[in-house]
Amino acid sequence: MHPVLFRIFDFPIHTYGVLIVTGFLLAMYVAWREAKRQGDGHEEDVLDFAFWALLGGIIGARVVFIIVNWREYAADPVNILLFWKGGLVFYGAAIGGFLAFVWYARKRGFGLVTSLKLADYVIVGLPLAHVFGRFGCIAAGCCWGAAMYHTGQGGEVISDIPLAAQFPEGSLAYASLIKSVDPSVQEAMRTLGTTMPLFPSQLVEAFGESLVFLALLLVRSRKWFHGQVLLTYGLLYPVLRFTLEFFRGDAERGLAVLSTSQFISIGVAVASLWAIVVLRKRGMAQLNVSSPT
Repeated sequence: MHPVLFRIFDFPIHTYGVLIVTGFLLAMYVAWREAKRQGDGHEEDVLDFAFWALLGGIIGARVVFIIVNWREYAADPVNILLFWKGGLVFYGAAIGGFLAFVWYARKRGFGLVTSLKLADYVIVGLPLAHVFGRFGCIAAGCCWGAAMYHTGQGGEVISDIPLAAQFPEGSLAYASLIKSVDPSVQEAMRTLGTTMPLFPSQLVEAFGESLVFLALLLVRSRKWFHGQVLLTYGLLYPVLRFTLEFFRGDAERGLAVLSTSQFISIGVAVASLWAIVVLRKRGMAQLNVSSPT
């Protein structure tokens, strides 16, 4: 964990923020390359959308995080502005970015076909941005996994899985867990100077997002209709996220047996399936989709 990458005089440059920006720039580059590959003249449209994607994504990510953790921010509202220290929800970013795209497409006067083509270009790089975002989560010590350990006969802490994550004192994970675990576990954490071994949810999701990216590359060269790459992501990522949520250990996960992100995952997957049916019924599958070059 390395929350501060470096300092400019006394101003800290947070690793989380640097990785978020790096992932965003990489995603937009991939989108621009995809538009250029298709040769339909939409490269500039993709670049023009970049600012609105960043703005909508950050606002959406922060708003959803604050809603989920409203008690913490009600006690200290000033922390609402400190997003570079962590505290962004990916689904919020995705929803904010999607709303920004809808607004952008309407402002430019794009029809359904053009909008779906652009959405396919933009979505390809999103999993890569998310990979960097999860690396940022490791640096910030947020989005940690459930406890994965047992104690030996001598009281030593033994991890139940390989690559278990342990966050040091001063991290978000440590600060949260030290307040919520049993006194015996608190004492063990103080002795270790870290959290107990946790499921490496950030690394696992980063790996899963890498596979989603490869899947989108495959689909985008063989798609039947415009919008298929977008909707493929709308099916694959919810499955990944819904599954991983069972292994998350950070607080304020949601209501009842499912977390907030699991409810959103169900909604996104259902909406994507519905959109596929609608597009096929409208004959969108008969569009002249250009072949890869």
